[in-house]
Amino acid sequence: MYNVFKGANEMNTLSSGQIAELFDLPKSKLPYYINKGLLSPHVDEENGYYLFDESDIYRLYQLIIFRKIGFSISDIKASQAVDDLMPLLHKSKQMLQANIDELISLQKLTTKIIDSHDSSQLDDVYFVAHVDRYFKKLPQDMVTNGEINYLSAIKQKEFKIDQPYFIQSNEAQVDVCYASKVSDYDHVYLAGNYACINFLVADEVALDLKISQFLEDPLFQLTQSKDKKILVYENVTRSLAYNSGLVYTVEVCV
Repeated sequence: MYNVFKGANEMNTLSSGQIAELFDLPKSKLPYYINKGLLSPHVDEENGYYLFDESDIYRLYQLIIFRKIGFSISDIKASQAVDDLMPLLHKSKQMLQANIDELISLQKLTTKIIDSHDSSQLDDVYFVAHVDRYFKKLPQDMVTNGEINYLSAIKQKEFKIDQPYFIQSNEAQVDVCYASKVSDYDHVYLAGNYACINFLVADEVALDLKISQFLEDPLFQLTQSKDKKILVYENVTRSLAYNSGLVYTVEVCV
């Protein structure tokens, strides 16, 4: 320990500048730690400068490590009053693991946003093979003039706040739904190939116009089938990549 931190046997103390350089710290950190009672270096009686001996250097090293681990200033101050630091270290390990788990989750979300953005171009038709999908209408008291009362809707266990579905029949009736299961549904989209398109729009008027233009494509021939339903939903993941509007995905079986 002596040789690691002092570097030479004849060096008994280090100045603030030397210890700041040793640990690559801003010099302002040292008075801060001293004022918090975490360091107690000697004071040179001739010039009033702080002098750090081996115990001070070790204490600062411990302090730096503990701060990196995630200890608060109050945690570190409390740790200096006890000999056994293992309970505090075990607690910190759990907190670090929670932080790691959260970072991994955020990394996956970021990757999902990027992959969603790169998977297709806006306003370009692409095709997806889906399995059977089932949707349940939100109760009427949870929807007013097509607007979702989210505080009420989240009481439905299967409703996800970031994934409402809007199902429109040829008669232009729109049902606000959530993904459900085969045992309880109002609408079913059978397995098959679906033509999909993503629109970036600023409001519902722009969305309605985009959908109308999309459905005019002869590929769908919706007017010849009364059973066709349009599935519209906000692509929340992809929307996170834009500030100018929301991305909606439109699907129709072909």
